[in-house]
Amino acid sequence: MAMTTCETAAGERATGPWRPAWSPGGTRPGLPPLTVVHDRGDDYAFMAAALAAHTPAHGRITVHPTPVASAPASLAHDLLRSLGKHLPVDGSPEAVGWAAQAEIAWRAVAAWMSVLRIGHIVVTRAHRISSRHFEPLLALRELTGIRLTLLCHGPVPPALAAALPALAHEQVHTLAAARHALEAAEPYGAPAPGRFVWWEATAQFPPRPGEPCFLLPVRRRPSRTDIEAASKRLGRTVLPLPAAGRFGPEPDEHTALLAHRLHARIAHPVHAAALALRILTGRPATQLPGPAASGAGARTPSGHPAGTPSWAAGFIAAGRCFGNLDRLCGEGPLRLTGWDQAAVGEAARICALHEPEASGLRRGRACARPGSTRKSRSIPTTR
Repeated sequence: MAMTTCETAAGERATGPWRPAWSPGGTRPGLPPLTVVHDRGDDYAFMAAALAAHTPAHGRITVHPTPVASAPASLAHDLLRSLGKHLPVDGSPEAVGWAAQAEIAWRAVAAWMSVLRIGHIVVTRAHRISSRHFEPLLALRELTGIRLTLLCHGPVPPALAAALPALAHEQVHTLAAARHALEAAEPYGAPAPGRFVWWEATAQFPPRPGEPCFLLPVRRRPSRTDIEAASKRLGRTVLPLPAAGRFGPEPDEHTALLAHRLHARIAHPVHAAALALRILTGRPATQLPGPAASGAGARTPSGHPAGTPSWAAGFIAAGRCFGNLDRLCGEGPLRLTGWDQAAVGEAARICALHEPEASGLRRGRACARPGSTRKSRSIPTTR
């Protein structure tokens, strides 16, 4: 399904960016029927069944919409959280950007759902969803072909009632029938060999004070002395990573921890892809290869580009898919706006990724004699 969504978006490049808009006359045939579960008595057993259906490893997530949230992007943000993604802290420039750009948020949802192989969305408290949220949710269903189940714990809202005649749908009124609909065959079976276990990243949010940190990889793997010096400078434990360009197909313990942080702490697919590419290649943000180039060529049995480490493949594919939806992808290097570059820098900070100290500066400090007034010839770099 991931390739279907991304390839469809790429094939329709001439029509412009994908917009989360839906109309009754534009329904695509062959989609799974929409399921409306009626819980008129607001019986908690219905809610418990919906929450138990949340099995992201097998392609199904349950979304609990934020109460009385009316912002256009709020439901998209709830979907991202159900995928284990967390948005920037309220009040930060990045958070303001997310709140103001509903279309970006819905494209991010579509990209992550496609790449992370989500085929069934269960939405609780659907009777409280406003018309401005139903339209992009139905547009998401049209784009991705997902199965959509809506739990109404009260009267069906007018916006949904008006849309149902144009949609293939089924209505469920009993708890037994609701459980059957929720526990229907999962969209996907057991995860494919070599697939990174992104759904285990939930423990990496929120960041913990004093948690271990990492140095952004460069071409030379840091020595034990480098690691000890960095730990002293940063005031916390530094976990070593492979050198840039030397990551194996499967992650070691430290790389898996870092990848889980990226999954849990970065919601924007392009920002996650950029940071993953920065880690893999050791290049600065202005010289990163584009996600489209990274995705070319042969693929592994799990569907990811051959030669790309399993932990990074999903980030790169999500960035490519988002670019297709937003019409940003193309050949050549990854082009980031000033806002994007700042957001990637903030993403690195929130994942506890630090720039290594310049080697010339370290040598200058090591060579200076105690009490010497002679200045080092090395020129410190701006960090």
